[in-house]
Amino acid sequence: MEGYQQARQLIDSRYYLAPAAGVGWLVGVWLGSVIRQPVYLWLLPSAFLVAGAVMLWRRGRMGLALAGVAALTLGGARYSAAQPPLDPSRLHYYNGVKDATIVGTVKAEPENRDTSIQLRVDVRELLLDNRSVPVSGTALVQANRYPPIAYGSTVRVHGDIVDPERLGNSGYADYLKRQGILSVIEGPRVEVIDAAGGSLIMRALLRLKDSARHVIANILPEPHAALLTGILLGDDSGMPRTLSEDFRRTGMTHIIAISGFNIAVLIALLDQATGLLLPRRPAALIIMVFLILYAALVGASASVVRATLMGIAYLAGMRLLGRPTLVVAGLLTASFMMTLAQPAALWDVGFQLSFAATLGLILYADPWTQRFDQTISPYLAPDARRRIIGFTTEAGIVTLAAQMLTLPLILYHFGRLSLASLPANFLVLPAQPGVMMAGGLATLVGLLFLPAGQLIGLVAWIFLHYTISTIRMLAQMPGASVPLALSSTGLVVVYLLIAAGTLLARTTDDARQAAPARWLVSKRWVMAYLAGLALLAILISAWLIERPDGRLHVAFLDVGQGDAIFIQTPNGRQVLVDGGRYPSVVLDQLGRQMPFWDRGIDIVIATHPDADHVAGLVSVLDRYRISGLLTNGASTDADPAFEALLLAAEANDIPVMPAQTGEVITLDDGVRMEVLHTGPPDGGDNRNEASIVVMLTYDQLSVLLTGDAEAMAESELLRSGHTLNAVVLKAGHHGSNGSSGQEFLRAVMPQIVVISAGRDNSYGHPHPAMLERATAVGATILRTDLMGTIAVESDGRQMWWEVDHPVLGTP
Repeated sequence: MEGYQQARQLIDSRYYLAPAAGVGWLVGVWLGSVIRQPVYLWLLPSAFLVAGAVMLWRRGRMGLALAGVAALTLGGARYSAAQPPLDPSRLHYYNGVKDATIVGTVKAEPENRDTSIQLRVDVRELLLDNRSVPVSGTALVQANRYPPIAYGSTVRVHGDIVDPERLGNSGYADYLKRQGILSVIEGPRVEVIDAAGGSLIMRALLRLKDSARHVIANILPEPHAALLTGILLGDDSGMPRTLSEDFRRTGMTHIIAISGFNIAVLIALLDQATGLLLPRRPAALIIMVFLILYAALVGASASVVRATLMGIAYLAGMRLLGRPTLVVAGLLTASFMMTLAQPAALWDVGFQLSFAATLGLILYADPWTQRFDQTISPYLAPDARRRIIGFTTEAGIVTLAAQMLTLPLILYHFGRLSLASLPANFLVLPAQPGVMMAGGLATLVGLLFLPAGQLIGLVAWIFLHYTISTIRMLAQMPGASVPLALSSTGLVVVYLLIAAGTLLARTTDDARQAAPARWLVSKRWVMAYLAGLALLAILISAWLIERPDGRLHVAFLDVGQGDAIFIQTPNGRQVLVDGGRYPSVVLDQLGRQMPFWDRGIDIVIATHPDADHVAGLVSVLDRYRISGLLTNGASTDADPAFEALLLAAEANDIPVMPAQTGEVITLDDGVRMEVLHTGPPDGGDNRNEASIVVMLTYDQLSVLLTGDAEAMAESELLRSGHTLNAVVLKAGHHGSNGSSGQEFLRAVMPQIVVISAGRDNSYGHPHPAMLERATAVGATILRTDLMGTIAVESDGRQMWWEVDHPVLGTP
């Protein structure tokens, strides 16, 4: 009789109703996209199925089957009901209309990119042919980054209304449509009518998130700050493109943005930490509260809420109720809630990866840990075994368990297999507790008192620097990422094979959980003391290495199609001349040039108001303490990016000084910078001719920096009587044919000509004729588009130079 009762318990609907209904619901949502039929045709059979499931729910398999099929029909009905009708009250009805004007509210946090800002506008009015049409729908608007536009702003946007397919990427268009965005405004001109709308709660959360982002930016250099912002706040928009690509090549993008994997690892680490002090259930409650507070802190975006719900579902089932079946039920319940609110979430890659990662942890993490424990237990003492299990679980087993079910999805969606993924996870994942704990603590403390946050941020920098260096190293491995795609059929086959293997491997023997490690208090203090000494030694070593070395350093930064020159004097004073177009790129380059603790630049020079010289400087002024900004005197209406630069200077109390021809700036003993030219602020018909031109000298070394100066400015320099001879010349206007004329080059007679240009740029820079002129005077040509950042170093008598990519050679 006892065995019979146990057999019935295994199929009791009380434990399996949620999983059965949850699977049925998700399948129904998918079927709704395949079988297009009216809502009532889905609802008709559901009434009978629900009634049957209610009557038979205690009958085991029959009740579960009816519940699953009933949920399937309801899922199909929900998908059908979510499809917007095509009628004149919907914005997408007007796709294809040109020269239209929409009025609406920015409904979500704007996505800031290097050169643009992406807005999701909840449209309420369409102005067409001098008449107002009330409409509803969400439009995607990609506007200039400057001036900034905040969440909740009421905007008037003029442009062409087009289908998302016009963006040229069918995959992205499908993604937008599943997000409910059925219209895109092409060529938008945006006017802010009111900036005080939106939800008060959402505005408060975004203010908190902005404050946390600001603290991180002020306690860490780049790209460390951008990486920590991605890990803690789920915002990877500040990541340099090259570093983001390295994370993709190594299969480590899951640690950048908050996802199911990220939350799963966080839960595992918190569970390990609290397990030493508290019983499992109180520890689980504390972790759940922490996850909720954490989600609120980072802004409670859709991806964060999704990952948090799945994490709480895991904790509720496994830790509070102690039943694996209820863990799966909680996971499916969370999935039901998200797809009920937005059925299209089922096709969201983030949702799928979160679901798969959490399910992988549920199915594999504990059994694999127990099996590993049983394997090594005969060979190791208990204390050593516990330490090895703790490290291996954190660095390897959790990773493998999560990737077991996410890897097929990655191959299906992205078509690439990262061979560097396993070593990257093994090497990088152990550092993430330090990143999360030190980075999180530094952010929280910095919100209260910034100097204290900066002190703690030094510890976070160690873990972040290790992570970045390791990822960059592994990304350069041959074959780090290889193309390997799965078709939809292949995806199904792979999951069927995984399911079959999982079922075969499951046993009925419930191995007891390994007892939590009980370290002696004295041992913990000794380990903490030694770890503190090691971190202090690393910080001191880094400080000694990065101190000024008594030489002048001039780095022509690789910022793409633009200019940015970083100067550091023998005693450590610093000047930045221009900042390129892309904020994330110039901040990354500065992070590589400056000591990690250094948050100040003495002088910033904006040679002229073109965006490819000043747009990146806006973020520099926000991130660093700047003693003064030198401009050519242009007005705020010269360019939106230049206007934003002047506003940033005003907001940060940075003095703005117009350059004067002939003025000399003494930077250091023997290091001086003389302004040789600055044209009229408006530059006449060509703003390039108004560029500030400076000569940097240190004993026998001279460096001539010409901004975008072209033939007219060069002629004025030749007539001015200034000594133009220089060892290093930064070619004007990225090496265009209109700059670096023959007479000017003969007057300068440079040994080295540096050309700052973007790889394969559309302007054809540098021009072949200009290269011939430079070669004719015997100069060595160094190009950022071919060689990356070009660093010149001198003690005043000798000069050395090096480049990032010497193998690419010179033209």
